[in-house]
Amino acid sequence: MLVLLNDDADPQLITRVPQGNARREHALRDLIHDNPAILPVHDLDPSFGRLFTVAKELNIPGVGFVDVLLADERGRLVVVECKLWRNPQARREVVGQILDYARELSRYAYDDLQRQVSIATKRQGNVLYALAHSAGSDLDEASFVDRVSRDLAAGRFLLLIVGDGITEGTRRIGEYLQGQPGLAFGFGLIEMVEYRYGELGAERVIVQPRVLAQTVVIERHVIRSEVPGTVIDPVVSEHERPLRSTVSPGSGGGSSNAASEASQAWSRFVERFVAETRFDDPGQPPPRRGGNGWIRVPLPGRLYVNVYRSLASQAIGVQVRFPGAEGIDLYRELLADRDGLDAEFAAAALPAPEWIVGDVPELLLTCPSSSPWDEAREAEQMGWLSGAANQMVNSLRPRLQGSARELAA
Repeated sequence: MLVLLNDDADPQLITRVPQGNARREHALRDLIHDNPAILPVHDLDPSFGRLFTVAKELNIPGVGFVDVLLADERGRLVVVECKLWRNPQARREVVGQILDYARELSRYAYDDLQRQVSIATKRQGNVLYALAHSAGSDLDEASFVDRVSRDLAAGRFLLLIVGDGITEGTRRIGEYLQGQPGLAFGFGLIEMVEYRYGELGAERVIVQPRVLAQTVVIERHVIRSEVPGTVIDPVVSEHERPLRSTVSPGSGGGSSNAASEASQAWSRFVERFVAETRFDDPGQPPPRRGGNGWIRVPLPGRLYVNVYRSLASQAIGVQVRFPGAEGIDLYRELLADRDGLDAEFAAAALPAPEWIVGDVPELLLTCPSSSPWDEAREAEQMGWLSGAANQMVNSLRPRLQGSARELAA
């Protein structure tokens, strides 16, 4: 209960909104996103600087979406998960979820984090550093990246579960948290107690954050096997080439002059695609010409995205093929997370890719593109293919890197 003092009236008693009737999870998430300073982070760790919001609904491929990611001006990360604690099962799930986020983030290089932040904010470049600089960071970019990279490698984050109706029993989760190997995180439980007063239509709301529990950060030595960042492109065998018809304008027969003109036109298209395509992932190697009518975008695991256009089928598309036993295993791993992958394409305003099972499984995304392929049409093709290739990289590269790390462990 709160007591509201007013010099011109008697004190007013304000009762708490009953648990379960307070703000919904999305409303709580949006409140924290817009007002990160309301969280009593300095009560948990006084060394934190001023908090700013990095992103809302940050996608961690294969794990889920972080409700809110915050940071201070020196790049220290705060992972916030919002939950209404209505039953013991929900409590166990949310604790497990935020630990899954921490474990996956500890496998990230800075480039991986930069990629996911760019996707969530729909901004390119070093968004995290730009936000920190705006918040008053005195670090240069190289020092900032180095600091965040060290925190990622050590699993050094502040994990916050924020919700309504957090009961006494939930404080026992500290024993469970202490058993998590390889991470150096801090943890806090914050209850957002809600009070309402005033008449209907003119009701006012008071939200009071309370720290219910916290853990002491425990440093642990972590030995990590890093996946080399060097991309080695294999010689393209016949079965690895795109199966789609990839005939460029004017290359469907005719004189050698016509074929030469088509090849020159395709070369110009490739040059423009390479120059104009921007990937959210800063570690993504640039695309390169693969053949007449298709472009290769390298992926981990000796895979690549085929970017192609076909005058014969009046279509453009992007395709990833998974040859060999290792490729089939990778395809099956991705297929197990099909719903998550499809949702990421939908969030990028793209249709879900086709999942084609065969001797050589593939992911395929196509778009009709009728002739004539004039300058305006090529501009449309360029925009769609760049966006589709970028999303293939965003969805597949972190998952393929994760698979490679698991094999190396």
